[in-house]
Amino acid sequence: MIRSIIATIIFLVVTIVASVVSVPAALFDRSGWTYLWITRIWAKSFLLIYGVKQTVLGREHIKKKEHYVFVANHSSYTDVPIAIAAIPKGMRLIFRNTLTRIPIWGWALLVSPYIIINRSNAVKAKKSLAHAAEVIRNGGSILLFPEGTRSPTGELQQFKRGAFHLAYESGAKVIPIAIKGAYEFLPRTARLPLFNKKIAVSIGVPLEVSLHIENARDREIDLMRRSEDAVRKMLVNL
Repeated sequence: MIRSIIATIIFLVVTIVASVVSVPAALFDRSGWTYLWITRIWAKSFLLIYGVKQTVLGREHIKKKEHYVFVANHSSYTDVPIAIAAIPKGMRLIFRNTLTRIPIWGWALLVSPYIIINRSNAVKAKKSLAHAAEVIRNGGSILLFPEGTRSPTGELQQFKRGAFHLAYESGAKVIPIAIKGAYEFLPRTARLPLFNKKIAVSIGVPLEVSLHIENARDREIDLMRRSEDAVRKMLVNL
């Protein structure tokens, strides 16, 4: 517990420093790549500070010049730095607008290349998703957690359709991501991460929309189900 408290204090300091540095980086580099590079260093620092031993399978499935919608299972707050550290590609995240109220870190999110979404306002949420689709069409990639919220038990929950509507609208391939060990590292009910845990990440084969399905909604649902099945199988095999 003492080691975990010390690690958490160090990580909070690193987060504050990264947030402060990322604000001018985002303002001067409007492409967002400097911000994403700083975020990647922050994510790798997280693993180092907490002594996380992370193994990653399937990085060869990600092509440098391709853009994707990454969809991962979500059982812990730590899924975000774990996924960022594991995926060898700069990518945007979609965040709830309420997170921007957090001092320093939230302010850095406001100027970030990430997509901020207001779930309580359908019109604004739709505009945010349209912006995300535009980002992908312009060569960016997006990371989403299609379960919608953290799993209360660590078990994979049913996927929601939003991420796959985004993939369909943008024409991007979907890459399923399985994260195993994050729930044991920081369960939903825990306040502090445990120290020195093993995390395994599996990056799946890119999935495309099935063109033989005529209806757009059915295409999205088919892609959603195939992605959920892929994540479920990878979790079993990790």
